[in-house]
Amino acid sequence: MSEEEKEVSETSASPAEEGQETPAATPSPARDYAPPKVLVAEDNKVVRKGLTNFLVKWGYTPVEAETGDEAMKAIEENPDMRLAILDWNLPGLSGMQVCQRIRTRPGDYIYIIMFSARKSAQEQIMALDGGADDYLTKPSKPSILRARLGVGRRIIETALGRS
Repeated sequence: MSEEEKEVSETSASPAEEGQETPAATPSPARDYAPPKVLVAEDNKVVRKGLTNFLVKWGYTPVEAETGDEAMKAIEENPDMRLAILDWNLPGLSGMQVCQRIRTRPGDYIYIIMFSARKSAQEQIMALDGGADDYLTKPSKPSILRARLGVGRRIIETALGRS
């Protein structure tokens, strides 16, 4: 198992990483609550499963895609999806191409986290300039991903007037 897979699929996470009492995933009792959908576009099955497991523990509904084309189809089929985690190196459409297509399509805003093993500052800038809202380098601590999803969720809920 690669270091990337160990980080994402680790089972000895702290209580905060396990999703216990996480503010990002706690619904407000004053509104109707449906768990937010998160697109998980990752071609590595082990990493995708690890991400999906954490998302469920944190109170999200993951929507999985193995390729860039599947990611775009998932977005079309889930108009209420507002968060996305995209691997840069997807088969078919790359994560960057998916990101750019999301930004040029009509519809509500989707907060995009580019999740990639690419570590150079130049590539991170390219992703952010290309439409990503955040960039997380693999491997990553689950607690960092949880916190960044919480930021995206706050921004989306504020923009939609749901805070």
